[in-house]
Amino acid sequence: MDDIDKKAISLLMDATLMSEDEIERTLKILRNMARIKKRKEKNLKSIKDVLDYWACQAYEYSMKA
Repeated sequence: MDDIDKKAISLLMDATLMSEDEIERTLKILRNMARIKKRKEKNLKSIKDVLDYWACQAYEYSMKA
């Protein structure tokens, strides 16, 4: 897990405390981060796969806490 993954998961874990406008801005940031991640790692199929991975990781971490 690299820094971009950690940052994205952190943003997702904080999303439950955000307003609607903050969530929209966060989603834009996450999509851009996913594009960067996909460019770095050519084996990723789509941006949606990256976002799904981050969402699953954030869910797992939140359940452990």
